[in-house]
Amino acid sequence: MGFNKKVAQEEARRCPQCAVATCLPGCPLGIDIPGFIRLLREGDTNGALERIRKDNPFAAICGRVCPAPCEESCVFHADGNPIAVRELERFAADHGALKPEKMQAAAGSKKVAVIGSGPAGMSAAYYLAKSNLSVTIFEAAHLPGGILCYGIPEFRLPQKVLDDEFRRLKLLGVEVRTDAVFGRTLMLDEIFMSGFSAVLLATGAGLPRFSELNGMSLSGVYYDSEFLNRAQSIGKEKALDFAIRQGMPAPKTVVVGRGPSAFDAARFASRLGSEVTVVLDGFEEEAGVGADILQESREEGVGMLSMQAVEMTGDGNGYVAGVKCRKLDIVEGEKGLRLELSKEDPVVLEAQCVIMANGHRPGGFLRQYLPHLKWEAGGFLWTDGQTGMTSVDKVFGCGSVAGAGETLLASLVSGKAAARKIADHLGRS
Repeated sequence: MGFNKKVAQEEARRCPQCAVATCLPGCPLGIDIPGFIRLLREGDTNGALERIRKDNPFAAICGRVCPAPCEESCVFHADGNPIAVRELERFAADHGALKPEKMQAAAGSKKVAVIGSGPAGMSAAYYLAKSNLSVTIFEAAHLPGGILCYGIPEFRLPQKVLDDEFRRLKLLGVEVRTDAVFGRTLMLDEIFMSGFSAVLLATGAGLPRFSELNGMSLSGVYYDSEFLNRAQSIGKEKALDFAIRQGMPAPKTVVVGRGPSAFDAARFASRLGSEVTVVLDGFEEEAGVGADILQESREEGVGMLSMQAVEMTGDGNGYVAGVKCRKLDIVEGEKGLRLELSKEDPVVLEAQCVIMANGHRPGGFLRQYLPHLKWEAGGFLWTDGQTGMTSVDKVFGCGSVAGAGETLLASLVSGKAAARKIADHLGRS
């Protein structure tokens, strides 16, 4: 629910305002963390929000789903009780008030098309508009936001927060067009013929990395992005009703993998009434999420086991019935404790629903539509390190599709950097 005013001020007062702030290097966006916390301590919530928005225009989003690497750099982190920077940022965003940023690109300003409305596209659009360029975001889905809208459940990121952020972008003169599928209903040549001077590909990495485990074709086996997208594609407010109509909740669900989307899927399934277990092939500290997410997951009834999934088992009728796993034993090595496969026989965890979380990769539609684009060996879009341009003239790339968006923060930073490079390029052309 977020901090109330009393709790926020108490937490802000706990910040020691270090002479050399160790939290600052932990924030890729460069937010003045001690500065905005000091303003909160003094009761100046508006001032705190203004200080944050100098470096992060999306405080309400980051205040909810940021991985908070700054907290790991806090002097109190070793004691297990770092300053709750993310919660304080959320408090400032939810309770602070600023004059709306309202502007319009000057007549005759050069036009930039941003393909994709996820965090990288949002960030790029904001900074392009602030550079007095005319910006249009083209989004393939019905609602803007990309993974923020379709990949993060309502209980973590309410739709209202996203709607508010896009309203702010529109006040800056950014146009948002949805249901515009690049390479299908929206062609590159048409974009340039419409007067755009540059195109930024911020299409994200929305496809799952496929698993080679046996039994993946059984009914009831999903990938994390598929599971979350199906439930939320018709509107977050109807997600639970939709999932129930599709046969959820399953009595038992097993999530195999790690990372934020794995735990989002696990907690979503738990909310549907399913008994959920997350299978990790490592220690809980290697789950790819913060201690807060682990704690919240436990409180919501999600179990966690350190095991290695071997295959899916079926019920003989084409439906998944369980996940065969091998136990992992804790052994002591030269570099401390580690896990190794147990010599015991595998065990089968009962499951009528299995969700795989192997990570994500860019889709293949860009390769099909623009075959002359250059790609990195890892499957990410190649961009010039100096200019940000792809191998196609006037076409730039940023965010997850270009291998620069592993986290929300990385996507925001990548979008900002791309906007600066595009503005520089158009200023010289």
